[in-house]
Amino acid sequence: MESNQRRMAFIISSVFVVVFLMNNLIFAVSLSKTDTLVTVSDEVTLHVIDAGPSEAQTLVLIPGWPFAAEIWNKQITTLGDRYHIVAFDPRSQGRSTILNHSNSPDFRASDISNLIKKMNLHKPVLVGWSQGVQDVAAYVMNYGTNEISGIVLVDATVSAGAAKLDCKDAAMTFGRMPFYVSNQREYLEGMMPYIFNKQLSPSELNTIVNAALQTPNSIGLANLMLDFFGKDYRPAFKRINVPTLLIIAGIAPNKDEQMQQPIPNATTAVVEGAGHAVFYDEPAKFNELLVQFLKERVTETKR
Repeated sequence: MESNQRRMAFIISSVFVVVFLMNNLIFAVSLSKTDTLVTVSDEVTLHVIDAGPSEAQTLVLIPGWPFAAEIWNKQITTLGDRYHIVAFDPRSQGRSTILNHSNSPDFRASDISNLIKKMNLHKPVLVGWSQGVQDVAAYVMNYGTNEISGIVLVDATVSAGAAKLDCKDAAMTFGRMPFYVSNQREYLEGMMPYIFNKQLSPSELNTIVNAALQTPNSIGLANLMLDFFGKDYRPAFKRINVPTLLIIAGIAPNKDEQMQQPIPNATTAVVEGAGHAVFYDEPAKFNELLVQFLKERVTETKR
């Protein structure tokens, strides 16, 4: 009797082990991920993380200044089993080509357009965060929406450029720049509590800051100036005719301004408790909102 019980316990435990291994094998197989370099113009090669099934709906994840594609890891690892995810380092950021010229949203938009063509991405959804919001707006202004099926703008307003210059905000921005130029690492480390509401571990902080340091300070400064005080990208609103989702941080100081952006038929969601990096602070809630938007509002565009 005791021998039979031991045999049965061994069989049951063996079944659990097999099921566990099979589930993890299936997950590992479905979550294919590669780091690659894609040449998008004569001057620019982008570092790209390409994850998930290529035949699924594609999401192009665009980070903000001066971050790299890995900032989206909590989306890549969680959503990569059912969506095709393409995250990349914008020009002059991360492991992409560093240029001492042509770093405006318009040029980054041209990179997005060429990336879609080079990788043969079928009607992707563009997900832009922070500076990436300006890049999406520039993409729409320059290329329209025929090649995309949806837009997600994460915690940033579309820039009015110099057309709506606030002297107080400008003075604050310019006032911080000498410290950024002379003490880049210290500036970036000090910036992180304003980006992330959740405290980063020492390892996370080091990884994120080291990636941000790949952008030379002179180029980083020029990028900020072009984003804040350059071109007015609000005319893009009139050209947006695809489903759009605005995801806003609960503690965003410009939350009301973001919610009032005149984007036709846009859906708005506020994630309480999240800082500027909404998708990093509250990845489960962010991913839930993104998947809901894709299921309910975006026409599935599998190959």
